[in-house]
Amino acid sequence: MKKKIFAVSLLVLVSILLAACGAPAATKMELPAGLMTEGGVIPGMGEHWFNPAQMPLGPIYLVNKGEVIGIEYMWSEDMMQDVSIPTPASPEEFKALVPLPVGVVVDHVTVALMPQGHEGFEVLHSDIHMYFITQEEVAAITP
Repeated sequence: MKKKIFAVSLLVLVSILLAACGAPAATKMELPAGLMTEGGVIPGMGEHWFNPAQMPLGPIYLVNKGEVIGIEYMWSEDMMQDVSIPTPASPEEFKALVPLPVGVVVDHVTVALMPQGHEGFEVLHSDIHMYFITQEEVAAITP
């Protein structure tokens, strides 16, 4: 049952993100200051730049040849359970996503379920990637 709720919650999130999709970005997103990177270029994704204090949720900035090409978020089932709406007994709690600057347009969104997790986040979670470039451009990223 928990996995179904987790999956439905992710589908709702992806639906919201897809509503923001459009033509390739006219405005470039700048990489915020004070981030770090590890591991170099990952094929089909680029370099991953992040603030350790914001992990595991992110944002993780996806960078190729010095240009921010997308943003990644990682959501675990436990993180989804931390989200709530306000009630008389408790305030609203949510996981805020970084706002995109005006003019930055999402080309496409991918969601990958990671049953065993991966290095750096070794629990069941989903990786959500919002790309500002086309799927063909993403596929061409190599080290």
